[in-house]
Amino acid sequence: MIEIPLSKSVRLISPRLTVLVNTLDEEGELNSSPYSWIFPLSFNPPLIGVGIGGKHKLSYINSKRTGEFVVCVVSVDFGQRAVNCEESHKPGDKLWEKQGLHAEKSEKVNVPRIREAKAVLECKVNRFIELEGDHVILVGEVLHAEAEEGLDDINPILHDSGEKFRSIGKEIILKRR
Repeated sequence: MIEIPLSKSVRLISPRLTVLVNTLDEEGELNSSPYSWIFPLSFNPPLIGVGIGGKHKLSYINSKRTGEFVVCVVSVDFGQRAVNCEESHKPGDKLWEKQGLHAEKSEKVNVPRIREAKAVLECKVNRFIELEGDHVILVGEVLHAEAEEGLDDINPILHDSGEKFRSIGKEIILKRR
């Protein structure tokens, strides 16, 4: 084995699921931002965590104010358009719309979802966990979940690092005891 620099150690647990986190700003306008620091936290109740890059991010500000957010799983067919939603912008710029994405009503929360997403998780904010590092963890309780067709048909984009992404290849079944 070789030693890995600590600054690159998190790459050992990549790739990570890429999602759009949707929130509503003070004017009721949709903000949709890509993230790949997302992970399950609990089955019952169903809790997920999203690593938000600081308290200055609109996803943090908006979800803290409204208590809601929607996670839209990014798939291969709109991956580049979703990642383009991360460019610097002002509240209300609607980068998602400029990328040809479409908003539609959610089932259980006021925050809209992205129609192109083949899987969505509608969440209420459970809490924020402030770390000593450069991220704040947004913890959400899943109130409603949907997937197009089935869980095997989503074809999500996975983020390695920087501009490196992957899609899911061959399925491997491993027995669990």
